Amino acid sequence: MKTEQAENVQEPNRNFRAIDSATGFRISDDFERFSQKNDAFSRSTWDPVLQSKKATNFFQAYLMPHSKPRKGEGYQHLDYALRNAAWHMATTIRQIAPGRGEGFQDYFTAHEEGWNEEVDVGNPEQASKVVKNAAIMLGADLVGVAEYDERWTYQERFRRSTLKPGQIPTAEAPDLPEGMTHCIVLGSQMPLSLNRTVPSALSGGASGIGYSQDASTCISLAQFIRNLGYEAYASMNDTGPSIPYAVQAGLGEYSRAGLVITPEFGSRLRFTRVFTNMPLQADQPIEFGVKKFCEMCRKCSNECPPQAIAKGDAVSEPHNASNTKGITKWTTNAEKCFKFWCSQNTECSICIRVCPYNRTFNNIFDRAWRRLAGSPLRRLALWLDDKFNSHTAKKAGWWWKERNANKQRYSSITIEK
Repeated sequence: MKTEQAENVQEPNRNFRAIDSATGFRISDDFERFSQKNDAFSRSTWDPVLQSKKATNFFQAYLMPHSKPRKGEGYQHLDYALRNAAWHMATTIRQIAPGRGEGFQDYFTAHEEGWNEEVDVGNPEQASKVVKNAAIMLGADLVGVAEYDERWTYQERFRRSTLKPGQIPTAEAPDLPEGMTHCIVLGSQMPLSLNRTVPSALSGGASGIGYSQDASTCISLAQFIRNLGYEAYASMNDTGPSIPYAVQAGLGEYSRAGLVITPEFGSRLRFTRVFTNMPLQADQPIEFGVKKFCEMCRKCSNECPPQAIAKGDAVSEPHNASNTKGITKWTTNAEKCFKFWCSQNTECSICIRVCPYNRTFNNIFDRAWRRLAGSPLRRLALWLDDKFNSHTAKKAGWWWKERNANKQRYSSITIEK
């Protein structure tokens, strides 16, 4: 009898962490850390499923000689010129170290020598406040702290620079140094006005600005921490996914579109990270009604041209190799999404534009709507969004001319970003 009972006892889930109860991530025992070679961008360089001439043209279009402007509004020379300029700093820094793709395949190394011993800046709570204050001054719009979680470090790295034609990528171990205890998550908002012109090449400038600002902010914050005598490594798309860390750091909630919705900017922002061994106090996940609202709302999935966003409940089965195995969540079909990007010759963020949370929240009406959306009256909030808050696309001509017409002085005060 005792032997039979022992056989029925389930072993504890080795992948579960206490914080999962607060984030809502349901991680099973068959969870596997993601391999960087399997993200859609990486696969487009070696996997026949995503390799195509359109994919090649998509990446080359970020260099003006290969941008291929056309007559359609939003895809003209002026639009590509601004989009590529917005990406310029991120792409330039990416190539700063020979053989590395910093910020995309490798963490940043653009640092000066720091202080030679650890400086006492108070207890972990005080140190976190010091770091957050510095992060905002250095350019972040949001900042939070999470404990280091090895589940969100890539199982294997992908080195595009060493990949030969027809070759399947070889496995490379992650190179993030051991001993990191915390992850500082930084958010940079993307301009609402550019996002309203999705889909267009012009709108791609919104994510380009986000990435370029991210690079500057996280490198500078890492240098600040190094100047205090601690280890710090700035990271963007390299090392692992940012979304789980943003949720764990209390910046927002996970959404149907697979993005983090924040109380300040909705999902209209980019995330970057700084890994450090500095003793800090981790923030706690927050809940303000996003999950229940997304369960009711289908705007992102209904408006997604390639139908890449889940319409049903959260599931544990991945769509394809570009999804993490062993997590029950809303999962986007990255293959469909990437192929649509390539067909447009620029990135897409329609899911962000049509989201009811895509607001500024700098006025009493938006803040009242957010409170309503997080209450049992969420269906009324959805109706009000349909009735009064337009998420329809704007033409590129509106961005270039109409929105700033009759302006006598050009400043961030007179022209909203």
